[in-house]
Amino acid sequence: MQQIKRVRRSEAVWRELLSRQAASGLRVSEFCRREGINAGLFRRWRATLGESRRHREPRRAPNETKAMAAAPFIDVGVLGSRGARFEVRLELGDGMTLSVVRG
Repeated sequence: MQQIKRVRRSEAVWRELLSRQAASGLRVSEFCRREGINAGLFRRWRATLGESRRHREPRRAPNETKAMAAAPFIDVGVLGSRGARFEVRLELGDGMTLSVVRG
């Protein structure tokens, strides 16, 4: 009898798999067969992480959503003045950060 090898995946890995499946256009069963993943487990993680059948934006805290709606543009002032130091950091989600530094 063949023994089943269990693979433990982190939440981040499951989110990546959910994203890849959504982008692939494949049904869950086909995607899971190609990836060697249990389709029932895949669906359970999708429900646990709140993902729909279509790719959605990550859930945001209520105050974060209000801030985004209230301030779609952030004025950082005049950037043409020489010698002034500034730094702008944007948290893009999924552990990605964009940093712009001058000076």
